[in-house]
Amino acid sequence: TNRFKLKLGCWTTIDCNGKTVIIAFSLVPAGEPKDAFVWAFKMFRKHLGAPTVKFTDGDPGMAGAIQIVFGGDGTTHLLCLYHIFTSLFKHMRKLFGSDKAAWRAFVDMFWRIAKRSDLRSRCEFAAEFAELTALAQATTCCDEKTRRLAFEWLAELGERREQWAARFTWKHLTLDVHSTQRAEAIHSALQHIISSSDKINKLWEKVQGFESDRCFRRFMDQHRRELVHVHQHSRRVSMSARPMEPTP
Repeated sequence: TNRFKLKLGCWTTIDCNGKTVIIAFSLVPAGEPKDAFVWAFKMFRKHLGAPTVKFTDGDPGMAGAIQIVFGGDGTTHLLCLYHIFTSLFKHMRKLFGSDKAAWRAFVDMFWRIAKRSDLRSRCEFAAEFAELTALAQATTCCDEKTRRLAFEWLAELGERREQWAARFTWKHLTLDVHSTQRAEAIHSALQHIISSSDKINKLWEKVQGFESDRCFRRFMDQHRRELVHVHQHSRRVSMSARPMEPTP
């Protein structure tokens, strides 16, 4: 795909066994313009319908496309916690300089806020996030411009609370998914079998073959588990049906 500067993106979901399944893939320009995502999402909606929940890495172009294409379908757009933390490190770590203890305290508080799932604590989010912000404001590292940009990013993260904080997101059915990790894992695995010189038909065959192999392995794993279960059950029945030794 490098010849045309295209990026492969896989759409994944979870099957009834909790396994990752590829349901579609798209090729978009490397710059990831919003128009390309709008086209990809329209094609997805046309053939598969609108998703109930969609996780992304927070890309602005993708977020805008989701609103344009799925906005009227009630699709909930949630943010990947892994990518949020990556951005948190990128924007906020420099403010703490060499003070590793203060940085650890900041990170620990962020994860407590992110993972707190009690719906009754929604009204406490603002105070908790203000405390998190205060920890960063207490630092004295970096120039004024760097600090301003960092706090602008942090403020925006707080405004998007309903897309990542568990106390808001857990009302949605996500099947225990809280990030784009499954899709990232698929992309990582595909890198070992596809080449930048592959033509579109070969790319399609490889992705299809990859998914077929995974489905076959899942079937065999399930079959083995069922055989083990049947064997254990039959053994218990055999032992329980064994005649008792007469009492002397």
